Amino acid sequence: MEQTRFKLIISGIKLISDFRPLDTIHSRYVRDVQCSIGDRNTVVITGTICSEDQNKNFLIAEDLTIFFLRLFSLFGVNCRIEHFELDKGGDVLWDYPPVPTIDGKMMNDQICKVKSSFFEPQSSARFQAIQASTRVDVPHHFRTLAAFFFEELCPDWDDHVLGEFVEALLERYEGQYEKRLLELIDVLCDTDITDPRTNLNPSSRLRSAMQNASGSRFIDENVAQCILACIKAIYSQMRQGNYDRLTRKLVSSAHELLLPLVQKLLRSRTLDNT
Repeated sequence: MEQTRFKLIISGIKLISDFRPLDTIHSRYVRDVQCSIGDRNTVVITGTICSEDQNKNFLIAEDLTIFFLRLFSLFGVNCRIEHFELDKGGDVLWDYPPVPTIDGKMMNDQICKVKSSFFEPQSSARFQAIQASTRVDVPHHFRTLAAFFFEELCPDWDDHVLGEFVEALLERYEGQYEKRLLELIDVLCDTDITDPRTNLNPSSRLRSAMQNASGSRFIDENVAQCILACIKAIYSQMRQGNYDRLTRKLVSSAHELLLPLVQKLLRSRTLDNT
């Protein structure tokens, strides 16, 4: 078993005295949690996570940050995470994804869509799904994005969506960034996750699809189908609270691969007809 200490500081709350929470999420793996009075209206939360590997510990720690932020937000004012640290790091993606290049016309084409739905709660939630992921809540952002795609935007994706996915990935990762795209896909290929709905291993199918990709491009609709199957299997497993074999690098890769498709579909569709 691997052990990881975590420390989280949340601002916007004035704690009267130190206390120990009666329970947390992932309580099977979390122990010795202490909430202490911090400086300048903050609370300092410390504890120990013990599971089968360090990557699982990291994912659990990120879930704990959201859990405690939600808990203290029931009482505090403008609560936010001020600091988060672990005594050991996990397997992470290196470098950064490519930043898309845009022009004024591209932005102006989307203004009407964003403006017309700005005060609609449902569309606001959709945009929250594509907003930036941070280092302290990768699982939360992935679950939000995946839930939006698989449960609302495309419960049953078709060949058109797969074509859009291929186009979105090749547009985002062109030129020098092609290597990063291959690395992201390799992360999915190297995992060993079984889809709980079908009991199949989508990673092995993705490896085969990459070897048999048609045409001059290394990604085709079949590869896109397998990538989505892998991402859905990861999402399904996380929904069950099962983080076995899920690494931070895997979840980050799945999030980064799915994001361009969701953004492309949101740009091309009217928000009241998705």
